[in-house]
Amino acid sequence: MMKADHAQEVSNLHQEQEEEYKQLKIQHHTETEQLIRAQSAADKLEADNKLSNELLYGMLPRYVADAMKFGIEPKPKDFSCVTVLYSDIVSFTDLTAKSNSHQIVNLLNRLYTAFDSTLDDYSDVYKTETIGDAYQVVGGLNSEDNDHQKYAAEVLDCALRFMDAVKSLDMSDQVQKALQIRIGIHSGPAVGGVAGLMMPKFALFGPTLTTAGLMEQKSKPNFINVSEATYELVKDVYDFASREDPITLEDGTKMKSYWLLGKKKV
Repeated sequence: MMKADHAQEVSNLHQEQEEEYKQLKIQHHTETEQLIRAQSAADKLEADNKLSNELLYGMLPRYVADAMKFGIEPKPKDFSCVTVLYSDIVSFTDLTAKSNSHQIVNLLNRLYTAFDSTLDDYSDVYKTETIGDAYQVVGGLNSEDNDHQKYAAEVLDCALRFMDAVKSLDMSDQVQKALQIRIGIHSGPAVGGVAGLMMPKFALFGPTLTTAGLMEQKSKPNFINVSEATYELVKDVYDFASREDPITLEDGTKMKSYWLLGKKKV
């Protein structure tokens, strides 16, 4: 009788252990599924945040975007030296007169998409503005290392690639077979700031912007006109041809400028 009771106790104990083991497996499976769901949600949140940051950094300089993410109003910032590029389409007014609206929108979309994708390859070159056919780029906004030569060189390299992009642009639906642009570049101090909160817009101010615009206006079709200030920063890296005619600035002073030819051969 005692043996039978002992055997029953052992059997009951095994059943209890099996039941506990099953419950532990169920609990482990449930916790694993919860962990996977939590990790998946975290990964999605991280991916969404990354995408949001990329979009934000494409719209605003990094220091401005980071401040606004934390609800901090970005103050005007003094830049000791930035390099500004202006480009515009040659005879754009005549082109718009001959084209319909869809053609112009398609043309600008292709052109600016090509320019935008070029900017992704540089550490600190940022598109600050597009107005009609005018495209403005600035180098040196996000960095604190004061390596002005580096960011000026990036802007010049970007300008050369812009020219290549224009030459290979699809013009199959346009009224003319080829497109020409002018580019002007200048380096100097500027003040940057943000206007508005609902749709914040970053802008630069100062004579450097005016001079860069003048370099573009005095450029020639499919040429890159570089100011003396920018030339001095990158003359050891790029080849130039000197312009014979100096450019008259707004204050009446004369400034020497150069045609950018390309990178120096190593």
